[in-house]
Amino acid sequence: AMRQHREMVDAYEEAGVTCHFLPIDERLPYQVYARDSSFMTPYGAVICQLANPRRRGEYAPVLRFYLENGIPIYDMVSAGNFEGGDFNIIRPGAALVGYTDHRSEEVAARQVAGWFGGEGWEIKFAPIDQFYVHIDLMVCMLNESCAAVCMETTEDDIVNWLKSKKIEIIPASFRETMALGCNVVALGNDRVLSTAGARDLNGKMRAAGFKVYDPEMTMFT
Repeated sequence: AMRQHREMVDAYEEAGVTCHFLPIDERLPYQVYARDSSFMTPYGAVICQLANPRRRGEYAPVLRFYLENGIPIYDMVSAGNFEGGDFNIIRPGAALVGYTDHRSEEVAARQVAGWFGGEGWEIKFAPIDQFYVHIDLMVCMLNESCAAVCMETTEDDIVNWLKSKKIEIIPASFRETMALGCNVVALGNDRVLSTAGARDLNGKMRAAGFKVYDPEMTMFT
């Protein structure tokens, strides 16, 4: 796990990303899934409310990190559970907001959506089965106009909405999606952080012109 984590950090740094590290807290081992506890917006960070009681404490180190580094806090989820993987910015002013009523609850998703609706954003809700955890497991932006999408699990209305935004779709297989293969990170300038296990999707992204970093991440996926 430590070796694979270092490989991931090396990939980020090779791509020119500055990496920051939260202090180790053995009581919060799930902090490695850093997308859950907060997400960034053009207005500042949103601090999330995690579903697992043993993860609730993750709000504190991320909040402390943002405050100590002068990064603005836009708001904090208070209506119920909501995790960062369910706020999916598709393009400036448009977001896909998912919920399962477990990891993210509809009442909290609507709280978050209300903030951005007030900013003039277009919000597309994506209610999904708990099996799929978060909407960014199935829909992940790769650059400003292209997304990886698991067509087998993503509802037609969501796919049609993406197409209406002129988003090109690269299909991800069900098998790779269930192994977090579609859960990639866009690094800008057509560069993507993926995993070695997503071989089919990685090949499709490379064929589309993306530079793909693909460290081994089996200890985490």
